[in-house]
Amino acid sequence: MSRFTKWVEAVADEPLEAVVIRSLDSRFKPLLHYATLAARHPGRDCEYVHQMRVWTRRVAVALWLYGPLLPKRRRKRLAAQVKSLRRASNDARDTDVFAQRLAADRGQSAAARLLKHVRSHRRDAQRPIVEVYHELFERERLMRQAAKLLRKIRLRKVRRRNVPTAAVPVCFGPWAEQRIQPLLDEFFAAAAADLTDLAILHRFRIVGKKLRYAIELLAAGFSERVRAEAYPAIRDLQDRLGEINDLDAAQARLGRWLEVAAVGEQTAYIRALMSQTRHLLEQRHPAFLIWWNAYGQAELRRSLTDLRPAPAPEPS
Repeated sequence: MSRFTKWVEAVADEPLEAVVIRSLDSRFKPLLHYATLAARHPGRDCEYVHQMRVWTRRVAVALWLYGPLLPKRRRKRLAAQVKSLRRASNDARDTDVFAQRLAADRGQSAAARLLKHVRSHRRDAQRPIVEVYHELFERERLMRQAAKLLRKIRLRKVRRRNVPTAAVPVCFGPWAEQRIQPLLDEFFAAAAADLTDLAILHRFRIVGKKLRYAIELLAAGFSERVRAEAYPAIRDLQDRLGEINDLDAAQARLGRWLEVAAVGEQTAYIRALMSQTRHLLEQRHPAFLIWWNAYGQAELRRSLTDLRPAPAPEPS
């Protein structure tokens, strides 16, 4: 499987617009790669759909983060198209995860029979991916619009003030420090919410994912400790939250399959899976809260201090 780097390399005093062009290009190319594999070769590796979804999120965060430099209508149109691609893959990804679970348990006859139905459903779930891919990529609609977007990058607020661009050099580092602040504020506000509620916990996970993908784009504007400490801390948090979210999503997915399963052996098997999943969720969620309140939150706050500008020295 081809490898793409999630990090954007830059130097703090590099012109902002050059970094933005390079950053967006580094997001659109992997999206095209994995969307092509997911649409054309779904049976080769279920990771194609997963990676396509990951890169749709990275593109979405990049479009939001660099919003002040992008033409609004083009940016919103691209964001909507990328979102449609991710939504088209929802059922396929859920089905892939369930099929993997059944394949690991196919020694049981009920699992083996159910797996046949799940694989049949997966073929049907492929259709929306192919349709959106044909519309956005085979017709080159999305990549053509992305190329136009890259040619339109500039700091619009500076131009509106009728100040010559050359007189106001904007460097990547200071801009990155300023731009990360709303994400940090949003993240810590979400962290202070009632995380005993699974819906609120899911919201916290989404906000953390947004911050994680923004760090990948902006880390070059900060010290190396951001990659060495802050990013691994965010990734660890995401892994823990992802495990809980997967269990919660599995409950809903199993409930849907219970409605269409054949009575008898398959029904009993799915009910057993639901009971097992519920039991794991009832263990992992409280365990996360204990870790978060006793250690995780304080450690994450400490590591993220490198993303906050240093306070100005007090006058002597």
